[in-house]
Amino acid sequence: MVENKFFLWFGMMFPLIFSAGPANVTMASLGARFGFFKSLPFISGINLIVLLHAVLIGLGAGAFLKKYPGLFQYLQYAGAAYLVYLAFKFYRSSRPDIKEAANNVPNFLDGVILQLLNMKVVTVTMVMFSQFLDTDSGQLSQVMILSFGLASLTTGATMTWAAGGAWLTRTFASEKSVRLQGYIFGTMLIGVSVWMLI
Repeated sequence: MVENKFFLWFGMMFPLIFSAGPANVTMASLGARFGFFKSLPFISGINLIVLLHAVLIGLGAGAFLKKYPGLFQYLQYAGAAYLVYLAFKFYRSSRPDIKEAANNVPNFLDGVILQLLNMKVVTVTMVMFSQFLDTDSGQLSQVMILSFGLASLTTGATMTWAAGGAWLTRTFASEKSVRLQGYIFGTMLIGVSVWMLI
């Protein structure tokens, strides 16, 4: 019974979490531009907030967001604006000045801010709890298990996307291609911000 529930959960959550969303596209961009290891602080910030979102939503904060849908919309706008800000950091880091590029590596706080404003993960988390939380028994333990499961899955996804981006840069490692990747991934972030608004 427990195994069946796990496979149902995994079958639903895996494609949602590993699909191209704000955090994953950002991670591919970060890995491509700065390398996998320099992406780890950003990954930590993102996934700490995934865990926090999940615990809060599991314990009832989701009902608050449903009650005030306008707040959800404003957070989407803020998230889109923050993605545009990160995109311009990528554009700036595409300049040949190495010192400038080193100063533009998104850090732990950037990861925290991006994920606080990422409404995709809030929506996915609300869907997860609506499908898999049994309110008749052991709600707190279920919230913790589902929350840590979700955070583990998002950690795997963000690390995979960052590693893929880093691999892309190693495979096509020239100054011109790295600069081009910065522009491409910056433009992708702007595209994701527009998608968030639509």
